[in-house]
Amino acid sequence: MLRQFLRYNLVGLINTVVGFGLIMLLMYMGINAVLSNAIGYGIGAILSYFLNKHYTFTYKNDSMRVAIKFFAVLGVAYLLNYMVLMTLLATINPYIAQAVSAVVYTLSAFIMMKFLVFRNLK
Repeated sequence: MLRQFLRYNLVGLINTVVGFGLIMLLMYMGINAVLSNAIGYGIGAILSYFLNKHYTFTYKNDSMRVAIKFFAVLGVAYLLNYMVLMTLLATINPYIAQAVSAVVYTLSAFIMMKFLVFRNLK
């Protein structure tokens, strides 16, 4: 499981670089920041799906249901991140709150991906 978690974080780094790079490129090309952001995050999420499916979890089954669960998990993990962030902002430094909520996002998304989305039935 540690190996998968490390791969999951590497995939996260790759899709962040690609997504953020695309955002910056689109803005440089004159596309407004909001549209650039949406496109960059969308492409990053799609890249994350394929890299996690094939590299992190080596999941062989193809189905729309798996893709829907993947993106639903991203939404749930974001909501957990948001709730932790909003709770912590009332009591601690905002930079620390962001870091803690990012850890919650990463751990919760990984666990849900492993046991709900890319669960290999053997």
